[in-house]
Amino acid sequence: MVNADKLIITEIDQITCFNNANELEFIMDEVQEGSVNNTQDKEDITGRGGRKIGSLKKNKGVTISATSGVVVAGALAAQTGTDVEHGTFKVRKTEIVSVENNKATITGTPVGSAGSEIGYVYIKEKNALGKKFSQDATASATGKFAFSGKDLTFFESDIEDGTEIVVFYDEEVESAKVSNDSEKYSKVLKMYIDVTAQDTCDNLYHGQFIVERADFNGEFELSMGGDPTVHSIEAESLTGGCSGSSKLWDFIVYE
Repeated sequence: MVNADKLIITEIDQITCFNNANELEFIMDEVQEGSVNNTQDKEDITGRGGRKIGSLKKNKGVTISATSGVVVAGALAAQTGTDVEHGTFKVRKTEIVSVENNKATITGTPVGSAGSEIGYVYIKEKNALGKKFSQDATASATGKFAFSGKDLTFFESDIEDGTEIVVFYDEEVESAKVSNDSEKYSKVLKMYIDVTAQDTCDNLYHGQFIVERADFNGEFELSMGGDPTVHSIEAESLTGGCSGSSKLWDFIVYE
């Protein structure tokens, strides 16, 4: 028999979430920290002289939170109420290239209407962008350039050799995408939290919190800059649903 009386939870192994069709939504397995916060309201019942003779307890609640050391696309989708899409999507590329003999060559493949795939390029100045050049079919005049394949051709002697220009364009790339759609909201998923535990005799156990209906919070922040980005999630346990269960969570300990 498993003795769960004196357990030390040492690690969160992973968090997995599934939808109502039992399809995996995401695995979060680089969890830095997490918590299962349990609350309830209590109202004192008083008698003669204001003496406390009992209490009325109600409104139990559970909030699960966790912080991942990596961004998990499926968790983002749970928070935004969308799905992770895989396919070809457009991104905006920035390239800095040099002009030689009135020409410059980019590495990517711009997409868009023929004759305006790039639109404009700019002379690279120190800490700024300089003169703007616009695209036309034949680089017909000063301040114009033509584009074909990966080559930009400028009007004769318009730009000195060795001058750097900045080029912005859209390119289609094989990618994964998560969107934050203003008409879609955070998901309710079934959540499993797997932990490692040990007792005071150093026996190791597995533990699992099971939350039948984890209602994800759509308020979250992704901070980027000086420190590595972490991904925090929060969900509230709901009762009821298809099963009609009143349980907020189960905690199962096994060898």
